[in-house]
Amino acid sequence: MTLQQLRYFCVTAEVLHYTRAAELLYISQPSLSYALSKLEKELNMPLFEKRGKQVALTAYGTEFLPYAKRALSELSKGQERLKELRAPAAGIINIGYIYSTSFSVLPSFVDQFYAHHDSRHVAFRFHQGMAGVLIEQLLNGSLDLLIAGKPDIDSIDYVTIASQQLYLAVPASHRLASRENVALSDIAGEQFISITHDAIIYRELADRFKRASFTPNIVFEADEYSSIAASVTVGAGVAIMPKLPVLDNFNLKLIPFSDDSMTRDVCMLRYRMHTMSEAVQSVWSFARQASELFSRQKER
Repeated sequence: MTLQQLRYFCVTAEVLHYTRAAELLYISQPSLSYALSKLEKELNMPLFEKRGKQVALTAYGTEFLPYAKRALSELSKGQERLKELRAPAAGIINIGYIYSTSFSVLPSFVDQFYAHHDSRHVAFRFHQGMAGVLIEQLLNGSLDLLIAGKPDIDSIDYVTIASQQLYLAVPASHRLASRENVALSDIAGEQFISITHDAIIYRELADRFKRASFTPNIVFEADEYSSIAASVTVGAGVAIMPKLPVLDNFNLKLIPFSDDSMTRDVCMLRYRMHTMSEAVQSVWSFARQASELFSRQKER
């Protein structure tokens, strides 16, 4: 069975007319009939039947058609993918990001990439979600790159492109609300509202609590910061989070920590096992440059 035979079969099945199919395929009708006859012999069953001057698919042909179409479609996708890999820094890039990076880190990175590379022929498709889901999509190839916290999977490469200051969020009437800054130990006895445990920042905060020698009293978890902020506002507990525009809608106080290291790294991630197209490679290379610049600025 050849690709040519499959194409001939699909076109003939579409128009149900040998002469017309031959014209569309730019071959002679005898050549078409011979190719289809060979295909039927290989499958050991008839795919077409004549009904007067008309041609119709047999039950076997009807059953076989979607598989033939799918095979040709997948091969076409493979060809397009190879063209994309060969293209000089052009193409569509699927990039995932967590919500907290959508207001500054993500737009700043994209703007700087376009400014430095003049690569307007590179288009981004943006996908927002929870870190755990996005990492799964990175691993299965649905995403090319991901902006999130530092991963703990060996097969994922990452470079740090920014950092976010973390704050203690308390109700406006809370005992700590008037403080200019706080220490992590100040919340040892507080009810704590946490981001969901599959978020990368959950693991990072757990490490910080461990180093501070106490376990927070987590009363519940939420999967996004507006829900956490709403719960803090009504006095359900305190929380640790980056400063986000959405928090302006809530009656709470964000207090900086006295420890300047209460930040979280924001990274660009890629799955090492996936081949990068030229377009993805150009973005990844820029992320590495941005990471080097970020590291130098941090050392000053």
